[in-house]
Amino acid sequence: MLETLYINEWENLRSISELSNSTHLTSLDIIRCPHIVSLPGLQLSNLTRLEIFKCESLESLPELSNLTSLSVSDCDSLESLPELKNLSLLKELEIRRCPGIDVSIHCVHWPPKLCSLELEGLKKPISEWGDLNFPTSLVDLTLYGEPHMRNFSQLSHLFPSSLTSLEINKFDNLESLSTGLQHLTSLQHLAIFSCPKVNDLPETLLPSLLSLRILECPKLKERCEGRGSHYWPLISHIPCIDN
Repeated sequence: MLETLYINEWENLRSISELSNSTHLTSLDIIRCPHIVSLPGLQLSNLTRLEIFKCESLESLPELSNLTSLSVSDCDSLESLPELKNLSLLKELEIRRCPGIDVSIHCVHWPPKLCSLELEGLKKPISEWGDLNFPTSLVDLTLYGEPHMRNFSQLSHLFPSSLTSLEINKFDNLESLSTGLQHLTSLQHLAIFSCPKVNDLPETLLPSLLSLRILECPKLKERCEGRGSHYWPLISHIPCIDN
C-alpha cells in the first residue's frame, strides 16, 4: 500500500525493478544514486509524480503515462526522454543540467496540458533551440543560463502569448528586455535573477503586472529602486515588488 517513496544517497543502488508491482505508488524521488543506469520494467500505473536528481549514470526514463509532474536534474548521461506527447496528463516539467538532452529534438511535441516548464543546461544554448512550438496551455516558463544573448528580440519566437509568469535566470550578457516580450499581453508575474548587465524593462507590459522580482541585477535595481528612480512611475502600482 506504499504511496510515497524517497530514495536518497544510496551509493550502491543499481536497480529498482522491485518496484514494478507497486501499484499504489503515486510519488517517487530518486536522489543521488550515481550507479542507476535505467528504470527498467516499471509499470507504475498510479505514479503521478517523479523526481530524479544527481543520478549521473542514468541514460533513459520509462514511459509513465499517468505522470502529472516530472523533474529531472543533474543527470549527465541522460540522452532521451519519454515520448512527451504521450504524457497527456503532465502539467509540470523540469529539465535542468542534463547536457545530453537536445530540447529541439526531444521536445517538438509537448504534453497537451503542460502548464509549467523549467529548462536549464541542455545540449544546445537557448539561442539555438529554434521554434519549439510551446503549447497554448503553458502559462509558467523559467529559463536559466544563456551566456550569449544580449536582447530578447532573438528569442521572441520562444515565448507563447499564453504566459502569465516568466522567470529569467543567469543570462550573463543580457542587456535589454525592451524588445521580444511585447506580445506577452497576459503576463502578470516577471522575475529577473542574476542578470548583471540588464538595464531596462519591457515598458508595455508593466501596467498589467501583479509582481516584479529583481535579484542580483545591479543596473536594473538602481533604475527601479524607490521614488525618483527611472522606472518608479511605471512600476509603483505593482502590488508586489521585490528588488
